[in-house]
Amino acid sequence: MKRQLLNIIIPMTALALSACSSLPQHPEQAEFQYPQSDGFSGNFLAGKAAQLENQSSYAAQYLLRAHELEPANAELRRRAFLALISDGRIADASSIATDLQRENSEDLFAALTVMDAAIRDDRLQDAIDVVSELPQRGINALIAPLAKAWLYAGLNEKSKALSALNEIQGNGALNPLSEYHRGLILAYFDDFDGAERALASAYGDPADAPLRAAEALGAVFERKGQVQKAALLYQSYMDRHPQSLAMPFHLERLKRGEPPLATMLTPATGLAEAYLDIATLLSQENAVDPALLMARYSLSLRPYDDITRLLVGEVMEIQGRYDAAITIYGAIPHSSPHSWNARLRTASSLEQIGQAERAIDILEDMVSERKDRPDALIQLGDILRIQGEYAKAADAYNKAIERLGGDTVVGWRLLYRRGIAHERAGDWKKAEADFLLALEIEPEQPYVLNYLGYSWVDMGMNFDKAEDMLKRAVELQPEDGYIVDSLGWVYYKLGRFEDAVIQLEKAVELKPDDPTINDHLGDAYWQIGRYHEARFQWHRALSFNPTEELRATVEAKINGQVPSVAPIVVN
Repeated sequence: MKRQLLNIIIPMTALALSACSSLPQHPEQAEFQYPQSDGFSGNFLAGKAAQLENQSSYAAQYLLRAHELEPANAELRRRAFLALISDGRIADASSIATDLQRENSEDLFAALTVMDAAIRDDRLQDAIDVVSELPQRGINALIAPLAKAWLYAGLNEKSKALSALNEIQGNGALNPLSEYHRGLILAYFDDFDGAERALASAYGDPADAPLRAAEALGAVFERKGQVQKAALLYQSYMDRHPQSLAMPFHLERLKRGEPPLATMLTPATGLAEAYLDIATLLSQENAVDPALLMARYSLSLRPYDDITRLLVGEVMEIQGRYDAAITIYGAIPHSSPHSWNARLRTASSLEQIGQAERAIDILEDMVSERKDRPDALIQLGDILRIQGEYAKAADAYNKAIERLGGDTVVGWRLLYRRGIAHERAGDWKKAEADFLLALEIEPEQPYVLNYLGYSWVDMGMNFDKAEDMLKRAVELQPEDGYIVDSLGWVYYKLGRFEDAVIQLEKAVELKPDDPTINDHLGDAYWQIGRYHEARFQWHRALSFNPTEELRATVEAKINGQVPSVAPIVVN
């Protein structure tokens, strides 16, 4: 399935990225300074710089100024256009889109923007004409049938709407999506029996279907007057996905006698759902630029959809736009079943921009609000651990594990996290117990093998077991520079300096810009008499922004306080 989706997605990704900046995976958080200029060059350069920083609002602002000064500049016009879409200003991009679409009827994003304006003006046939001109290749082969299906539905042409979806049939990876929208369109036309058949077959067991598909089928049951059947579906889904808050929301709604929410009330909202589905597929394939654009088109047609807001926020987090993500999450009302996830994401974004205290406050409130859920406690433990509050982190993990049912029923990850917190807090007995239990659950887990093995050697115990663990961890994760460094550094501490050099050189190849690994290699070189190379590695370590403690240690070595090591004697 993944390969089939990639064949569809890659052409669209290339189209979006041809005019947008590539996305940094781990952007540094720094305030971006924009020059003030009335000239073309200043505004153009500021706009390009803003794009590189994923600051779409500023990019749009400056590129539009530059575009006003040089309206004939085609590259600039497209940059300004995509910046507007990325910022959610689709209506503002409409005039540019008209020119772009007139010049090139195959321009996907121009076509979608022109269609957006036509739908708002209830010119659905005009929108069909626009989408029909798109070449049926790449992502267009998915967008065009879904768009035409919903636009024909808006024109009350049921047969044409359903026929449009047939264009997607035959691609096994996309058949479920086609059947899902077939069910929604049949429900739009009040053909609830047909809608039930399509929605029930789309993803197999409805309790294992995507949330929106399960909600849609439940809504069909409700509209057929089969409220008990809907309740059973919601309960079954909740049993399979106990952390989902949407189904408890629907069950409470049924008790109050309120109508279903997951019904496509208009063709515009149906098309918005299709755009969201496409954005989700793109996001899953890490095509985040076009995923954001498609999510923006979805929000333009359905501005208050909370799942779409969550997706936009998550993409912005990937782009390092944490402030913008926080704003998006903040628009999700507390009454929404998706508010919980929005607040979890808000806390994560706050921690990323150095506002850990605010994040902790949010999470502590959530812990008290829902005493049945472990997720806020786990995230609280993670942030406390990152902040060096190890005892408090361990306490948060303890409470999360209690809520999950105890040590014997949780996965290795949570035990591993708690073990690290215990170890850093100085409680080795509890830490070791967690690591050993984690390995009972997942015996070949390389990160646990690495942490436990390294810790044993560091404490002067279980050398044979520790070495075997570290070797196995390296076998399992040979491309992980940190794990390779652990094996090399253990050899160093055991006085096996030649073996240490072999491993640490590999580690530096894998993580060339890590200051600690470079420092370790320098120490190993020194011990075997390769003094010039040792000093070179220490200078490299200083160039990679080490901690103040490491900087002081390395500078002392460079200034003559050479490292010495008393090898651990293995009896």
